[in-house]
Amino acid sequence: MSMESVKKNPWPLRILIASMVCFVIGSVLILGQTSMIGDALDPARNNVVSIDAGSEAESPAFTIDEAGCHRAYGVDFEGNVTLIELDGSNEKGLVKESKCKLDWGAMSADGSVEYTILGSWELAEGDYRLRWECEGTCTNETVWLTSIDRMESELLSSPYAIIGGIVCCLGILLLPLSGVLLAFAQNRKQGVMMVVGPDGKLMPLTDLTPDVVQNQINAMNEGTREEVGFDIRTGEYMKPESNMNAQQQDGAQDVQAGNMLTTEQVYALMRGDVESASPQEQEAQVADPFPTPPIQRTEVPSRVDVKPKAQPERKIPVAKNEDWQSWDED
Repeated sequence: MSMESVKKNPWPLRILIASMVCFVIGSVLILGQTSMIGDALDPARNNVVSIDAGSEAESPAFTIDEAGCHRAYGVDFEGNVTLIELDGSNEKGLVKESKCKLDWGAMSADGSVEYTILGSWELAEGDYRLRWECEGTCTNETVWLTSIDRMESELLSSPYAIIGGIVCCLGILLLPLSGVLLAFAQNRKQGVMMVVGPDGKLMPLTDLTPDVVQNQINAMNEGTREEVGFDIRTGEYMKPESNMNAQQQDGAQDVQAGNMLTTEQVYALMRGDVESASPQEQEAQVADPFPTPPIQRTEVPSRVDVKPKAQPERKIPVAKNEDWQSWDED
């Protein structure tokens, strides 16, 4: 086993490149619509009424033609601004403030002016009047009443601005995704265990499944003479029926063909007798190293009757005197 890096996954890098391309294209489309965006979001250009706060303490009456969210903006204004609803020439009462559409904010076209929210109201169609109270002097101060609904509709009326915003957001979303995939691929690259498969090649440990090993073993056994199979699941060899007889298994056929040396030839070769160790033409019949001597039949002679030889009779003389001397002389 060994720790080795696997093939690098190209998708994290591709996603990173795609995110950068989307971000660039979206930025170009949005920058091409800066003038339209400035006209829609700048209260000095898009407003219902613009009032000079330094001349009087309240504005003349004005009419709201489109109901919706309206907001008063100023630059350096310090004080309170109220909105009064009119019924003809009579004041009907103060309009209660409402925090409507806070996700939309005003901005200047060149970004040099920072606007301050002075008041926000949800208005219906009718006549109204603005009234303010300055904490100091209101010289050169301007108050703009802007329709947030109209600001929104003008901004979304440009298809290039919408496409540019979507593409730019897509690029921003793909950027962290590519970073996560790159980090994951780097960790996986450093922690992959490599093993040697049955075919002698390195392979990831995660790919070492019974099916893969079985396929490698089957591929290795293709084209062999005996075609011995091996089942990786049971651990048994699968050898087909062989027609090899006992003579082929003990090597007699190889000895006869001259492909294998006999014990006598190996012994002669060890003694340096090359001539005896070289394969010789075998005789038709090899003599038995342990011959049995032939049994010879012998004739048994017939029985001969032996007649006892007659011995002459010995006469013992009778002594006249019957003493021991006579017996001894006799």
